[in-house]
Formats: sequence, C-alpha cells, structure tokens
Amino acid sequence: MKGLWHLDRQEFRDAVQYLTSPTLIPTFPDEILEVLVRHASPHNDLTLPLSYYHTVLPSLTTQSSVEHLHSALCRTSVTEAFYFSRSQPEPTRLHMFEMLISLVLHNSPAETIADRSVELVNLPFSEEEEKWFEEYLLNGEGRGLKKARDTVMMRRIGTGRFEESLALRKGVSGRAINGLDWSSLVGAVQDGLGPRVEV
Repeated sequence: MKGLWHLDRQEFRDAVQYLTSPTLIPTFPDEILEVLVRHASPHNDLTLPLSYYHTVLPSLTTQSSVEHLHSALCRTSVTEAFYFSRSQPEPTRLHMFEMLISLVLHNSPAETIADRSVELVNLPFSEEEEKWFEEYLLNGEGRGLKKARDTVMMRRIGTGRFEESLALRKGVSGRAINGLDWSSLVGAVQDGLGPRVEV
C-alpha cells in the first residue's frame, strides 16, 4: 500500500523501493510501469522504471504497458530492446522492430547517435528482420528518417554485401569525418571489388 501511496504523490523513488519488495505480489504492474516511464526525469533517466521491471519481472498484460517498456528499453539499450522485441508475438514484433529503428535514428541524442547507430546495424538480424529493416528504411515509413539510406548502406557493408551496398550510392550523402565520406567509401568498395563489380 505504501508503494502505491508514494506513487500517487509522485514520489517515484520511494514508491519503487516499496513496490519492488520481494515480499509483495505485484499488483497493477501495467499501470505502475506506465506511470514510471511517463514520469521519467527530464533528462530521460529511465532507471526507476527499468529497475522496477527487472526486479519485479511482472507479467505485463496490456499492449500499452509493453510498448512503454519497449520505448524505455529503446532509449537505454539498443541490444536489449532488440531482444525484447523478439520475444513478442509476430504483429507486435514488427511494430517494435520499426519503433527501435525510428527511435535510434530520430530520437538519439547527438552525442550518442553514432554509437547507437553502429549498435543497430551490427545486431544479428534474422533473414526476416533483414527484410523488415530494408523495407522500413527504403520504402516504408522510415524512408523519411534522416540517414535512412546511409544506415542501410552501413548494414550492407558491415555484413559483407558490398555489391548491394553500391546500389545505394546515389542518395547517400554526408559531411566528411576524419577525411572519410560516402563517395570515398564507395570508391574504396568499388576498388576492392575490382572486376567483380558491375558498374
């Protein structure tokens, strides 16, 4: 009861201390998790909702609470969010997979977007996920995201699909970083493929 009382008063740290007690049977876990995610600190500190989830391991029953949890995971760990999405039923899984891509490319802070994007393109996608990834970023709702084509090109190069990556060379752009830009990278891939590449 004390946990819910603190939660009602938006005393979230105290609420989580009581609500994660091993002597309690989790009650209202969906609502508690949603409230904790919605009221995360202004700097997106999701420590409390994730602490609650990982400590209690509640069985979430509403789609809304599952999406709130996934959103929190996406903002803190690309890999953990990816594996969480894999544990969901098929229609939900595709939605969460696309949500992960969108949150990484569109909502990552400037200081972490490079690392989070590299983590995203290095995930061990299944064949089906590989198709979803490219479909979403090249033809789906994700095609309007900044750096969508660049991300697909990074994935193709990173997975050794060099000839396929060259098909994307038109439409990728960007400033040079440490003397490297997409045109010089494409040139290096073409040189590396030598006569095997069809221009």
